[in-house]
Amino acid sequence: MNATTHEVKASETATPVLVQAIEPVPGLFVYEQPEELRRPTDSNHWRIGHSSGLTIAVAMYEDDAIRGAQKIADLADWTRPADELRRDVSPTELYDAISWASCDHPTYR
Repeated sequence: MNATTHEVKASETATPVLVQAIEPVPGLFVYEQPEELRRPTDSNHWRIGHSSGLTIAVAMYEDDAIRGAQKIADLADWTRPADELRRDVSPTELYDAISWASCDHPTYR
């Protein structure tokens, strides 16, 4: 997979940070969390992010993040806007699927 530049946001109102990411599923990006956004105690440096720049899940290893993106691929059309996905995708179903790939919810890290 080829890397592309992707904008990452710590929140919807935060200034974006640019990273190199791969897109294993249309609308989902896998990237290493930029140093400036890491917590000192966080060992989950890999992210599954949405095209909006927001994080969907975290993982310790890149391969886990890629597998997590593939596990949730069929839950939605991830190219849709984040607000539509929040309304239409069950958080329980989403996090049940990513847990099989050793991924976690971003706020549980």
